[in-house]
This record gives sequence, structure tokens and C-alpha cells, in this order.
Amino acid sequence: MKRNLFVPIFLLLGLFLVSACQKKEAFKKEIVSGGYKAVITSDQPPHVGINIWKIKIYKPDGKLMTGANVSVNGYMPPMPGMPEMSFDYPVVDKGSYYESKVNLSMRGTWQITIKAQKGNEQAQFKFGFNL
Repeated sequence: MKRNLFVPIFLLLGLFLVSACQKKEAFKKEIVSGGYKAVITSDQPPHVGINIWKIKIYKPDGKLMTGANVSVNGYMPPMPGMPEMSFDYPVVDKGSYYESKVNLSMRGTWQITIKAQKGNEQAQFKFGFNL
């Protein structure tokens, strides 16, 4: 009787361990603009310091936009006693996605602009969040 009780307990424990070890996205943002879609993911939630964002850009036909010139800009409006801040972050083409090290230097409201251009195709995405 005791042996039959151990099987479900071990199965439940194994299921818990497998689910705890799976890598989960801590940050995911989808923005649609002009038929284009940007999907931004990161292994960590946005935080002060360097955030590594993976950016996938989809064309209106649903296919990935690869080989594009992509830029990422972070902007914080001026506040009393502090001038506005605007930073262009480096973007690396990784083939099926673009990677950017977004350095969010302080807490507050950030406005992010992502631009992508390839030939005559252009996409621009804007979103904001509080850190």
C-alpha cells in the first residue's frame, strides 16, 4: 500500500521540478504598426542597467523581416532638475532576430522607438513603460 502512494508523489515531484527548470520569458511585448509587428522578449523583466532584448520584426505578410537596418532609441522626458535623456542603443543582426543592449539608466517613464528599414520597406514602433 505504501509503495502505491510513492508513485504519485514521485510523479508530482518530477513534474514540479521539470516545470521549475524550464526557461521562461520574463518580458514580452508585442507592438503592431502599419501592418508590421515587433515582438520583443528578454530573459529578465525591465530593470535599471543593461537589458538584453531580442527583437523579431514581422512584415504584413507574416514573414520575418531579416537583414534590415534596425535602430532602438530610449527617451525619458525632462523632469524638474533633470534634462531630457535620449539614447541610441546598439543593435546586432542575429539572423532571425535582432539583439539590443538597452541601458535603462534610471527609474521613471521610458519611451522606446524601434525603427526597421530594408529597401523600400519601413516600420516604426513606439511604446512606453514605467520602470
